[in-house]
Amino acid sequence: MLEAPPTVRIVHSGHACNVEEERYTERVYTIREGETLELTCLVTGHPRPQKISARIKGKVYRTVVRPAMLYGLETVSLRKRQESELEIRWTKTAGSVSDRFQDSSVFNETLHIAKIQRHQGGRYYCKAENGLGSPAIKSIRVDVYYLDDPVVTVHQSIGEAKEQFYYERTVFLRCVANSNPPVRYSWHRGRDVLSQGSDKGVEIYEPFFTQGETKILKLKNLRPKDYANYSCIASVRNVCGIPDRRVIFRLTNKTASPSIKLLVEDPIVVNPGQTVSLVCIATGGEPPPTLTWTSVSEHLPEKSVLKDGTLTLPAISSEDAGVYSCIASNNVGNPAKKSTTIIVRVSAIVHVHGMFCHAKTSLPIRFPRQTVAV
Repeated sequence: MLEAPPTVRIVHSGHACNVEEERYTERVYTIREGETLELTCLVTGHPRPQKISARIKGKVYRTVVRPAMLYGLETVSLRKRQESELEIRWTKTAGSVSDRFQDSSVFNETLHIAKIQRHQGGRYYCKAENGLGSPAIKSIRVDVYYLDDPVVTVHQSIGEAKEQFYYERTVFLRCVANSNPPVRYSWHRGRDVLSQGSDKGVEIYEPFFTQGETKILKLKNLRPKDYANYSCIASVRNVCGIPDRRVIFRLTNKTASPSIKLLVEDPIVVNPGQTVSLVCIATGGEPPPTLTWTSVSEHLPEKSVLKDGTLTLPAISSEDAGVYSCIASNNVGNPAKKSTTIIVRVSAIVHVHGMFCHAKTSLPIRFPRQTVAV
C-alpha cells in the first residue's frame, strides 16, 4: 500500500441540539449543559498502527519473544515499530499542544465529556499525523447552552431607605439571569403582564451599557397598587429544550435593606486550641436577610461550622487568625457588612545576640528595663 499523509473529519455521536454544516473549515455543535459530548475523529491515510508477520529463513540459533523464550522456530509474529505510525490527539483553544482536558476522557479517536459544563465550550481540534507531510487538523466549535435562575434586586432613586420604602419614592427592580444564548425578560405584576406604555406609573428599559444583560422595571412614585408580587421571567425561547425560569419578589411598604449587629468583641484574642463563636444577628431587613461569613483569605477554615448566622471555629490555631466579616443580603439595597479580627496568641521566641534581644510573637511584647554592666 502506498504511504500517504492523513486527512481527518469530525463526526458526532452524542446528543446535539443543532449542528450547523461546515462554514469554510468549521462546524458549530450546540449542546445543552449537562448533556454528554462525544466527538469522533475519522482519519484516512497510511500508515496506521498495524501488526505484521515476518518469516525468518536460515538457521536460527535462538529467538526471543518475551516473556517466553523459544528455540529453533522458523516463523515468528512480531510487532513492527514504525517511526511513522499514526498519532491522533485532541486539543482545545487556549490550551497548550499537550492539553489533555482535565474534565474529559480521550480514548483512541473519540473525545468524550460527560455532563458538559459551560466553561467547556469552545473550539476543539483533532490533530492527526503519521510523519508524512504536514499534520491534518480539523476543528469544531462547541457551543454550550444554559439558563440560570433569574435574580431580582431592588433599589431606590434617592439613596437607600434605612427602614422602609416610603410613598412618593421611585423604585427600580432589576432582573438578571446568566444564559447562553442571550436571555429575553418579561415582567408581571400579579397575573398582569407589564409592558412599556401599559401603565403610566411603569417604565421598562435596558440600560444602554448592559447590552441586554438585564431588564429594569421602574415604578414611579409608588402607589398602593404597586405593593404587589412581581415576577421576572427569563427565557431563551426553548432552545435545546431549556424551559423558562421565573423568580417572584414581593414588594411591600415594609420592604427594607438589611442591617446587622455583631455580638463579639473586636479584636478577639484567644489561645490556641480554644473554640471561638462569632455571633451575627439581623436587626432589620424585609424580606429577612441571609447571613454569611467570609474571611480575608476568601475561604473559611474547613473545620468551621456556620448555623443561623453564628460561625464556630473549633480548636483554633494561628492559621485561623485574621479578619472575619458577616454579610447580610436580601437583594434590597446594598448588603450590610461588619467585621472583627481574631488574634491567636503564640509563645514568644526570643533570640539574644550580644546586647540585642529579638522577640517574635503575635502580640506586642514589653521588656522590663534592666541594667546591664559593661
